[in-house]
Amino acid sequence: MKSLTMRIVPMAGALALAAMVVPYAHAGCGQYRPASFNASSQNQFGSPKLLRAAFDDDDAAKSEPTIVGTWKEHWISEGSDGIPDGTEIDAGYAQWHSDGTEINVSGLRVPLSGDVCLGEWIKTGPRTYRMNHFGISYDPISGQNLVGPARIQQWLTLDEKGMATSGKFTIDQWDESGNLLAHIQGKVIGTRVTMDTGFQKVE
Repeated sequence: MKSLTMRIVPMAGALALAAMVVPYAHAGCGQYRPASFNASSQNQFGSPKLLRAAFDDDDAAKSEPTIVGTWKEHWISEGSDGIPDGTEIDAGYAQWHSDGTEINVSGLRVPLSGDVCLGEWIKTGPRTYRMNHFGISYDPISGQNLVGPARIQQWLTLDEKGMATSGKFTIDQWDESGNLLAHIQGKVIGTRVTMDTGFQKVE
């Protein structure tokens, strides 16, 4: 990803707060840059055989690549009110486990404001998946004031080689009273991390 070139101007009222606290927005005023990616193919975990996706028990599913594993992801805003298209919302790492659980660590979110999310996933069709997970947001300035839960959803398609994902995401940030503070949406692009993966820029 290119270096950050601009800063998002905070929005008035609740949306300004949301831009600060949503788990995949940067602390304070979010930053963005035009998105670019280098999705190079790499061998998987030192073996050409791919793992079977969780919960699949038919012969066709056994021959498919699986989303199980570790992924480097980029989240790009698209169609979000008040946030220009192309804004990088987050970049980080995710693990999808064979038991249907998932964990995501944000690379652009300050840890004290809440940078780890946990969730569940299901296979919805041939090489297609849905993920639903939650993070807990804190005031990114002090890291001490609880804001509320954030729900992050993804709808992904795995490529035929099992080395890249692409799809959509949504983020909904609430306060502790259940008031929606922000809704952010866009596209997510992932590349598999393997035993042969070396240096990767976080952004």
